Amino acid sequence: MEEWNAQVSLLTGISAARLMGEAGVGILRTLPPADDRDLARLRRTARALGIAWPADVTYQELLPTLDSAVPAHAAFLTEATTLFRGASYAVLAAGQAGPVPEHAAIAAPYAHVTAPLRRLVDRYGLEVCRAACAGEEVPAWVREALPRLPEAMAAAIRRAGRYERGAVDAVEALVLEQHVGEEFRAVVVDVDDDGDGGTVVIAEPAVEARVDAADLPLGTEVRVRLDHVDVPGRTVRFVRA
Repeated sequence: MEEWNAQVSLLTGISAARLMGEAGVGILRTLPPADDRDLARLRRTARALGIAWPADVTYQELLPTLDSAVPAHAAFLTEATTLFRGASYAVLAAGQAGPVPEHAAIAAPYAHVTAPLRRLVDRYGLEVCRAACAGEEVPAWVREALPRLPEAMAAAIRRAGRYERGAVDAVEALVLEQHVGEEFRAVVVDVDDDGDGGTVVIAEPAVEARVDAADLPLGTEVRVRLDHVDVPGRTVRFVRA
């Protein structure tokens, strides 16, 4: 039922964007194509979690084969949100030239309208659609607010992102608290530009963590030792074994 609901929500957002495009007024959710570096990093994460991702299979083709009830798959899907960097909002104005901006992950124009109780922008998008369906002018209070919404939403999303990352970090620290000193098999999914450390993904438990070690081999399996855990501080630290 949740999967059906998700599909209906996507359909609703696509339909809302079409209404806004025809009306020449509204606000769309936009996303540029995924960066090649982020895709490569996600493939390394899949390898670390034991998820088969053949080279000839696209990200879009892989997703339907995953089950969020499987811990490794859930960890992968969480990490996959890194592909959404650059997501923003675009305001449509009457007489605007050029094509309507698209959402790369959906491959179509898209609007947020299905969660007005928790997401501010939806309240305005719904009012645009209501007016368009009724053949009425979009209310002045909506038109006046639209130019300010992208900045307001960006600030809210940054705040929500910090909260969500903090929650994940806290759970990871709690899970690992009793394993200080133990060694784990991990795959290096990212390295610092200065070469002083990087990020690894451990399959069991499914955790992404920082490793302090020079010259980590990107994309390679390594052994790491859990050196420190601070649950209140929501931090864990590994070293190369």
